[in-house]
Amino acid sequence: MDNRKRTRREARSHEELMSELEEMETWWRDYRLKQRMIPDEWYRLHETAPCRPKKARLTAAFDADVVRWYRSLGRGYQARMNAVLRAYMLAVVAREIEGVGDRDGAGRPI
Repeated sequence: MDNRKRTRREARSHEELMSELEEMETWWRDYRLKQRMIPDEWYRLHETAPCRPKKARLTAAFDADVVRWYRSLGRGYQARMNAVLRAYMLAVVAREIEGVGDRDGAGRPI
């Protein structure tokens, strides 16, 4: 990240990114704890996955190993995939990481 001040949109996205990352960390910490302490029949992963009401149907192709890994996590795997994509999107918008269009053809920052 350069030293310039963020725009309002970048700052808002950065705050949302930090919130999403904290939520994901908390979710994973709780997930691991529940795996060790709660019997399988009580475990309801789909209840802990974040859910956003507005969805758009999309046909997408992912690497087989990625899909296999997410599906192995159980119900709610699509919501978790969405959360990871959202965190990446927010990091790019907040300029915490560089996106595809952040450099010109010569590789200089725009």
